[in-house]
Amino acid sequence: MDSGSRIVIAPGRPEAAPSDAGSGGGDGRIRCPLCRWEPRAEDRWMCTNCKHTWNTFDTGGVCPGCLKQWSRTMCLSCHKWSAHSDWYPKE
Repeated sequence: MDSGSRIVIAPGRPEAAPSDAGSGGGDGRIRCPLCRWEPRAEDRWMCTNCKHTWNTFDTGGVCPGCLKQWSRTMCLSCHKWSAHSDWYPKE
């Protein structure tokens, strides 16, 4: 992993948190619905079930290590949780 990569260790029950998500952008970019940060291909999240690290947007929030579906994703910039589906562009 290069020195520019960041990993977030996902805490226990992210799917239980209330949604504070806004709406995604309409320009085709994946971004945080709260602060508008755009993840890079080399950014990584870590599954608390199996400790696998991957880019959650490569798999739609499904951990390739244990197949857990993450319904919420934490932003690596603002560190807030929002629905994974809210990160994708709205049509």
